[in-house]
Amino acid sequence: MVGLKHSGPLSVKSLALNFDPAEPSRNFKQFTLVNAFAANLTAEEIAELRKSPSVLYVEEDATRHAFQLEVTPKAAPLAQLTPYGIDLVRAKQAWVGGKGANMNVVVVDTGIDFRHPDLAALYAGGLNTVTEGSAPMDDNGHGTHCAGTIAAIDNESGVVGVAPNARLWAVKVLDSSGSGKSSNVVKALNYVVDQKAALGGNWIVSLSLGSCTPTTTERIAFEKAITAGVLVVAASGNHDPSSADVCEPGNNNAYAVSYPAAYTGVLAVGALDSNKNIASFSNFGPEVAVAAPGVQVLSTFPLGTGNWSVMTPAGGTAVLAPPVRGTPAKDVTGPYVFCGLGGAASDFPAAVNGKIALIKRGSFTFHDKAANAKKAGATAVIIYNNDTSAINWTLIGLVDSTGKPNATLCGSSATIDQCHDDPADLAFDWPLTVGISLAEGEKLVTTPKDTISINNRANDDYAIESGTSMACPHVAGVAAAVWSMAPGATAQAVKTAITTTAHDLGDVGPDNLFGAGLVDAEAAGKLLAPGAFSNGGTPAPKPTGRVPGRRGH
Repeated sequence: MVGLKHSGPLSVKSLALNFDPAEPSRNFKQFTLVNAFAANLTAEEIAELRKSPSVLYVEEDATRHAFQLEVTPKAAPLAQLTPYGIDLVRAKQAWVGGKGANMNVVVVDTGIDFRHPDLAALYAGGLNTVTEGSAPMDDNGHGTHCAGTIAAIDNESGVVGVAPNARLWAVKVLDSSGSGKSSNVVKALNYVVDQKAALGGNWIVSLSLGSCTPTTTERIAFEKAITAGVLVVAASGNHDPSSADVCEPGNNNAYAVSYPAAYTGVLAVGALDSNKNIASFSNFGPEVAVAAPGVQVLSTFPLGTGNWSVMTPAGGTAVLAPPVRGTPAKDVTGPYVFCGLGGAASDFPAAVNGKIALIKRGSFTFHDKAANAKKAGATAVIIYNNDTSAINWTLIGLVDSTGKPNATLCGSSATIDQCHDDPADLAFDWPLTVGISLAEGEKLVTTPKDTISINNRANDDYAIESGTSMACPHVAGVAAAVWSMAPGATAQAVKTAITTTAHDLGDVGPDNLFGAGLVDAEAAGKLLAPGAFSNGGTPAPKPTGRVPGRRGH
């Protein structure tokens, strides 16, 4: 990207660039929000531009990634289901103010499947910066999932979002793999500011993406969008807990808060689980403003591309049981037998034949656990977690007991999808294999005579995902719900209400893990618009101060 010293119409020839901007291979993008442009340039052209008196800077167009972990799809039941995050951020208590009505929320992501029955009535339009001229249809799933958390309509089916009357916009800046460029994000901000100028109203941007690399062009664009009155919310980023505590250019798995969340003025969001613990993957640092649910979040997914899994103990309540990647879509009901870590034939008593094997995570690959259970005659496998991390496991890749690619077999930089889908594993007749939480697993260990039903279906419209990507739209939805109570308020006033009333977690006062704490839509609404509530009231002020470098626990 090239920043210019003077504004006005740009002629590439005036910069001694001998190419046609309309040439597709150049991928030329001109911005109005920032006095800059982006293009594919040769090393010689870059060298000449650096010498030009008209050029302020030349920088690489940084890559941006979606901040989700391995997708675990799940269909919602016929009756509307309320994802746990809606209650955790106290969204329903804030619905007295219009449920986000007339608020414009722009999902800057992989696009939105605007055909989805939970989203279609809310969709207002958008822009595709990846394939210009095309509709911003989601070809990945990530953007649709974020959109559902923000505003899935309250229609007695599917799921419901934080602000179910909000107006949804989509700007597609990431491709089908979940990757894009910083210049696409700048074009998205350009679009939002132009829409706000043309249509008026209040605008919120939700960005569940980023990387470690800042760019000057992008930073200026965010500054100008915020100055224009746009409220910007972004995910803090996901890290690999086993990686070095550094942020190298192009490294998406680092502890430091990623960009754009780390830019001044952006509301950076960390991720929590359902018990309000910080997610193991959540990037941290002084830029983190607040935290929100981001572990195993249920939301909308592109039509017909999801599958789901749920486990129901006899006489108990159904719980989410994410299917392990590679498992078949089928149903199994029957008694179960605890089989320890499932790493050897001796772990499986004879009684497991014809029954469901309950296995604890640890020491052995999920591949080996399920294969051993199959040899022992088990009809299905339930693996329960040994910590509070997200369940993102696979049978058909070589993954170790930590849920990560086996570095010895696959190389230290391999992803789960790269490590690797052995043809023999793909063809193997796997038993139905699902994962459950540590708490749910320990409950089952104490009642081994119970019967369990496991239901796994394919080709549906909802999914569970984990990541700071899932936390960010919770906060964007809270902002919409709160702002709809006081539409005359400024974006800064809404942002202040959200951070001031968040529930403190970790160290006393704001810290580098949780920021100010868990967002609370009701408390923020009461602070910003007490008259919208029958009992009025203003939440008590919170302690302030941040302990540099502290992780909160």
